[in-house]
Amino acid sequence: MKPIDMKSLINYVALKILGGSDYLLNALEEYLVNGEGPAIVAHRYNISKHQLRGYAQRIIEKSGSECRAKKIIPILKQISVDVKPIITRDENGVYTCTICNTIVAREDAEEHVRKYHKDQLTLAIKSMMEKLDEIRAKKAKAVILTSAS
Repeated sequence: MKPIDMKSLINYVALKILGGSDYLLNALEEYLVNGEGPAIVAHRYNISKHQLRGYAQRIIEKSGSECRAKKIIPILKQISVDVKPIITRDENGVYTCTICNTIVAREDAEEHVRKYHKDQLTLAIKSMMEKLDEIRAKKAKAVILTSAS
């Protein structure tokens, strides 16, 4: 079983959220972790079930297995709670960058973030990595305390 590439996972999730797909982790939790049907979850988030399965497949590949993906999704949700999209969709379906006020095609949203707002992506990744380190430290401390008693 290959090791979890947390940096790649965090990079993927941060880019998706900043690019306006902030529903990603909720949808994946409902689909992979809670076992809801792909059509129901996809409809709830206004995406196709093929997109949902594609997101799930990428998370599974990056985490190394479906079992690991199911365990890592709640952690990813926890560490990404402060990451907010910079590409937003208005009531007319127009996607706009909140930083530079550029209208962006939906399919170009992530590329726009990567190309013009790399600093925001870097900050989001750094924040998520720091929160992950805090979680790891708490877990290690808990293991030390329980094994000492």
